[in-house]
Amino acid sequence: MFRRSLALLGLGLACALPVHAATLSGSVSSEQGAPVALAQVSLSNLELGRTTTVYADAEGRYRLDGLLPGHYRFRARRLGFGTIEESGIELAEDSALERSVTLKPLPKSLWIHELPASDWYAGAQFSSPALSAQFAIQCLMCHQQGSSTTRIVRSEQDWHGIFDMMAEFGAVMTQQLYDEAPAVLNAAWDWNTRALDSFPDHPAVLDPAAAAVVIDEWDVGEQTSFLHDGVLGKDGRLYAVDWIGDKLYRLDPRTNETKAWQVPTGELREGGILGILAERGRRYTHHTPTVAPHSIQVAPDGKLWMTLSVGKGLASFDPVTEQFRTFDHPDRVKYPHTLRFDREGNIWYTASMTNHVVRFDTATESFEVFDLPTRNWSQWLMARAMGAIVWAANTFKVKGQSVVADPEINPVPYGIDVAPDGRVWFSQFNNSRLGVITPATGAIEMIDTPFPAPRRFRIDSRGVLWVPSYHEGKFFRFDPATRDFREYALPTGRGDMVYALAIDARDDSIWLCGTNSDTLIHFDPRAETFSTYLLPSRVSFTRELEVDAQGSVWTTTSNLPYYQMEGGQGKVIRLGFR
Repeated sequence: MFRRSLALLGLGLACALPVHAATLSGSVSSEQGAPVALAQVSLSNLELGRTTTVYADAEGRYRLDGLLPGHYRFRARRLGFGTIEESGIELAEDSALERSVTLKPLPKSLWIHELPASDWYAGAQFSSPALSAQFAIQCLMCHQQGSSTTRIVRSEQDWHGIFDMMAEFGAVMTQQLYDEAPAVLNAAWDWNTRALDSFPDHPAVLDPAAAAVVIDEWDVGEQTSFLHDGVLGKDGRLYAVDWIGDKLYRLDPRTNETKAWQVPTGELREGGILGILAERGRRYTHHTPTVAPHSIQVAPDGKLWMTLSVGKGLASFDPVTEQFRTFDHPDRVKYPHTLRFDREGNIWYTASMTNHVVRFDTATESFEVFDLPTRNWSQWLMARAMGAIVWAANTFKVKGQSVVADPEINPVPYGIDVAPDGRVWFSQFNNSRLGVITPATGAIEMIDTPFPAPRRFRIDSRGVLWVPSYHEGKFFRFDPATRDFREYALPTGRGDMVYALAIDARDDSIWLCGTNSDTLIHFDPRAETFSTYLLPSRVSFTRELEVDAQGSVWTTTSNLPYYQMEGGQGKVIRLGFR
């Protein structure tokens, strides 16, 4: 089924090529004349802000079709070899340019520095799985660990300064982790002392299946933009929300044109309901949001809906009239997070700060708030007191504390999806639990997960949940009928993290984002096989994924801070097949 779909997709892509397209082809070889299979060959159109990447085949040959006339920058690279870059390439209409390159092999002592963050982070050996999970939850929430800008050996005092800074954005830890983490991270990051054999000899991110893909990247937004989530509209264009800039961006992949709209902020000031973020944002990222659009989905009628995480609820956008509307939920609900639609066109979303799931009736424009169960009275009290805590933090300029007794005191409702039977499932990221709401009765049932940090999961056509654990490169299959969990390990190793996954509606296969490994990963649940695709840009921290009707996978890069990403710019990514 999957191969047949790829063949049909290749035909569709061929039919969509520009009439007067140019072609670039050639080969990639080593200094010894051997083909360099799976070398990435990228061509960047400087005017359009678009980069197209293919992989060399087993013979080292590559071909880039459908290129528009213009000025290009060429790059060829593969892990284990030096990179070749060349600018000033001109492509005319109907031209066919050939370019073959030779890559110089590098010793392992050098090429380990080009490995994805996951291979470095795998060397972080905490004294217990609980501390390892706590660090992943608190310190890989919004950015990679192990990338070139994070793997810096520091003194214990400097590490504690970093932890204290991140506490101002909500990252907290126990005293034990606060004391232990500096030495653990230094041991993982110090290439002078870390053994070479602790790194893989043959990087798992190089997969023969990659020779069949074409990856397009578009620079979207400003350099400060933080493209949290994206979604394909019914008009075939990609819409992405900029969490920092309070903007909605639209990309037309057929014309490469982008357009931006400012999301309404109403009477809110910088920082929104978390006003104290304004000063902290300016201090550390030189910018701060007012409503922070976070999650975005398409309604059955084609309108776009988004959560305003530091705003007061939801916003809708009509792509025909280009008009916004905003909807304020009850004041006790804080930080609307991930949203999905049910079969009736109503919205369900998580509220991560106050331990809620909320239903919004799009016909009556009314909200129904579900108070979620907690494990103990302290979690219950924290959820109920969150409004007062936010008020006190703003009024008295309270500084966040990095060391706390219980980092999991806030359950953090996170992922959410609607099953084929109409029930609504959600995850509690900090609490290691799944929950399910029966809409007809309002009944809520909680289920402990045998793993930490369940993040953005999805439900397939049979009602089976596929749940990423944001820890040690694992995800799980959960069958609601039998209540059985089944574990799967990513081919990218224990240092990887899965922020989210998507289901291909054509065959119920799974796409996962290798958030710490710069990869997109396909999993065939019937054959239980993986295909791994290394993305062209390093520090590609990916979140929401979407699979279109042709089988192409869409996502955005959204590392925070944004300047850690290669190129220093957020991107929209499409991975397709030829």
